[in-house]
Amino acid sequence: MYHYADQLPAGAILAGFDICIVGAGAAGIAMAQRLANSSLKVILLVSGRPGDRGLPAEARQSLYHGAVGEFLEKVDPSFPRRSRLNMYGGTTNHFGFWARPLDAADTLPRPGYREAGWPIDRADLRPYYRAAHEFGRFGPFNYDDMDFWQRVLYARPFDALPGDKLEGAIMRAQYEEHLHDFQVQFRQELESAGNITVLFNAHLLTIETDAKQRYVTELNCSTIVTDSAGQGAAGTTFQVRARTYVLACGGIENVRLLQLSGDLGNNRRDMLGRGFMVHPLLTNAARVYFEKPVASDIRNFFREQQIRLKAPDDGEGGYRHMVEPLVNPELVFEYLMFNAWGVLAPKHQTLLDERIGNFRIILYFREAGSSAIVNLNWEQTPNENSRITLDRERVDPIFGQPLAHIDWRLSDIDKRSAVRALEITLAYLRDHGVVREEMITDVSGGADSWTFPPHEGALETGDHHMGALRMSASPADGIVDIHSRLHGVDNLYIAGSAVFPTGGYANPTLTIVALALRLADHLRQVCR
Repeated sequence: MYHYADQLPAGAILAGFDICIVGAGAAGIAMAQRLANSSLKVILLVSGRPGDRGLPAEARQSLYHGAVGEFLEKVDPSFPRRSRLNMYGGTTNHFGFWARPLDAADTLPRPGYREAGWPIDRADLRPYYRAAHEFGRFGPFNYDDMDFWQRVLYARPFDALPGDKLEGAIMRAQYEEHLHDFQVQFRQELESAGNITVLFNAHLLTIETDAKQRYVTELNCSTIVTDSAGQGAAGTTFQVRARTYVLACGGIENVRLLQLSGDLGNNRRDMLGRGFMVHPLLTNAARVYFEKPVASDIRNFFREQQIRLKAPDDGEGGYRHMVEPLVNPELVFEYLMFNAWGVLAPKHQTLLDERIGNFRIILYFREAGSSAIVNLNWEQTPNENSRITLDRERVDPIFGQPLAHIDWRLSDIDKRSAVRALEITLAYLRDHGVVREEMITDVSGGADSWTFPPHEGALETGDHHMGALRMSASPADGIVDIHSRLHGVDNLYIAGSAVFPTGGYANPTLTIVALALRLADHLRQVCR
């Protein structure tokens, strides 16, 4: 059911809910969809409006402005407001749902590189990965079935050679708005679900607890009113009360809201907001030249292609790859359509031997296959000095609350990972026909010595906000437990990538949705 906070009387108290989910991006909407038509009474607080598309209203987006640390100022000074959207659907409104699950090496400690690992078994996520896969209509969950992908991509990776440290891996993407914008895909389901209240223009200000901060008692919220010139101001205030609460506002805003609420959930090691990670990116790391043009089927492996599959009619058997022209365009709705392509990634043993972060390489071929640009995206090691705090000197123009200060940092280990990843990649490519290479990015020097914008080979930030509310088995090692509940707060949970202990190289959305579905099932049992 759709409702609007604008219509509430001042000081209203909304109560009687089993679960209150704050935030309606990938995680919040996935949870609401999973809980729809259940016996639980759920309220979903949405900052935006039902028709949100494209970019949010500036009044709302101003809450997502903020300050950055010295290093991030050099890389991407507009990062806080550019890399996230404060609207219905959240940042799903400007992404292509690039999808891949975490690798086994991403969830395990790797001695000599990092001790951090996930306190849950990767096998525990597998059924939820499959369910999350359906959100993008990605077809079979078969990332490791290279025979299948060679058939549908009309492609093959480079021929395997003894001693290869790299191998082919598959990425997928969904660019259809009615699928990757979750608020579009699930609009009818959430609007008609009798147990779901979707409350629009509802902004969480602070979280109230008992005196010992062990139990959330209510949420203090407000609307935003906007004048004809688009200027915003604080509107009607109200409270929400539920048995259980979930913050699903993204990897930065979740932290800010806890800090605005008296550092709620912090542990004795002051880890709240620490360990903030993104995926560092070198879009143009190097240029390589082959002795002769690379075969077209190998180039096809690295070329993003639209795939059309027909699902088994009876739920059994394999997916069929459809290549015939669509005589009737309406038939497109009978197929699964998405994009897929191949990348190069290190073998598991390579990561153990090299003691570096996981990474992926995209090759962008030029000049009929005689040259290619090397694109590197890699894993950042958890770093407690890379953190999110409140900027007490800068407040938002609507509610007057401190904005987020993002002090993203890379370490010597992170730079070593990038340098070694490029060395391994260039050696691999030399074994597969490269005769000359040109470095575009200067990777000499220490961790603070990078190639910065506007240089062609500049370091960039992926828009993946991870790690600042780390999941851990023990309260001494993180902020949330294995069920994403704050260690120190009985009825407050976190949904989203802030709980990631490590990041791997894969885009996080598939894992975000998998964890959200897992949390929804857990709360279904707890609240029952």
